[in-house]
Amino acid sequence: MAPQELDLKQAKKAISALYKYNNSKSENDMLDSAEETSVLITITTHKIMNKAQLKKTKIPLKTSPYSNNVEVCLITKESEEVMEEKVKSISPIKKVISISTLGSTYKSYESRRKLCDSYDMFLVDDKVVHLMPKLLGKIFFYKNKAPIAIKVSSLKKSVEAALNATYVKLNNGVNTTVSIGHFGLTEAQLLENYEAAVPELVKIVAHTWKQVQLIGIKSPKSPLLPIYTALPTAEDVEEKEEEKEESAKKAAPAKKAAPAKKAAPAKKAAPAKKDAPAKKDAPAKKEAPVKKDAPVKKAAPAKKAAPAKKAAPAKKAAPAKKEVAVAPAKKTETKKVTKKVVKSKK
Repeated sequence: MAPQELDLKQAKKAISALYKYNNSKSENDMLDSAEETSVLITITTHKIMNKAQLKKTKIPLKTSPYSNNVEVCLITKESEEVMEEKVKSISPIKKVISISTLGSTYKSYESRRKLCDSYDMFLVDDKVVHLMPKLLGKIFFYKNKAPIAIKVSSLKKSVEAALNATYVKLNNGVNTTVSIGHFGLTEAQLLENYEAAVPELVKIVAHTWKQVQLIGIKSPKSPLLPIYTALPTAEDVEEKEEEKEESAKKAAPAKKAAPAKKAAPAKKAAPAKKDAPAKKDAPAKKEAPVKKDAPVKKAAPAKKAAPAKKAAPAKKAAPAKKEVAVAPAKKTETKKVTKKVVKSKK
């Protein structure tokens, strides 16, 4: 850690100015409590350095950033009756909930929301911490009140260590904010917490001071007071330009390749008709010897070999009709002749 980068003198001036601003505002707001108003540190990086995570990273502080009236809820694997006896001497713990009760009583979204708003901090037995996303839902993580895992075997020490620390939740952006105290602390105590928190915060969020663009301090109702600022280095500028060029190259083909009409060489390069030797090479019709080899029509001599019509001489050899026709003619002539002969005799 370089002293000029931490710059405690500038931090001291910013903290003093923040206290003055808060005092001027609290005079007009009678309901505002100094211990309930948090003091926050914001760090901004030149580029996105991390991916979003549900798990929080712990940063120990000199003084607890929570007020003396903080109310803690403990989620445990054991039953409520067993744990309530153990936590009697630990004043911050106001409520003990077992995972069985959590799964049966706090099923609805509304019941979970009320539970989330009822306590300042949630602790959980490290043996069952993996069950929390399913049992608590999204509301606890959305409000940054996800339970912090502790070891129940050394309960008192674990609770004190959890209260004397701040927690970083990584996101996929360039801004990260953590609490380092409240206005119930002195300016010196807040400066000590700042000195303890910033180096660890830079390691966790920015990984190196070169990636830090801004560090400032504020309250929920005040503007950000910058303590440390830095312009991006030439290397960072070149990296950003290269990233833009790479992203442009990746995105460019989508626009160029989009005109399917131009790139559709189906009409030009469709030599399917020329190269399609289907007609030339398709001698299926010529080689189909089915018609040639089908001598069914030629070999069907049934019609020729049917000499029934020629060999039917029945009509020629039937002279019966001629003999019958001629025979009565002779008889009629004989009758006439006999009649004439009879007449002549008379």
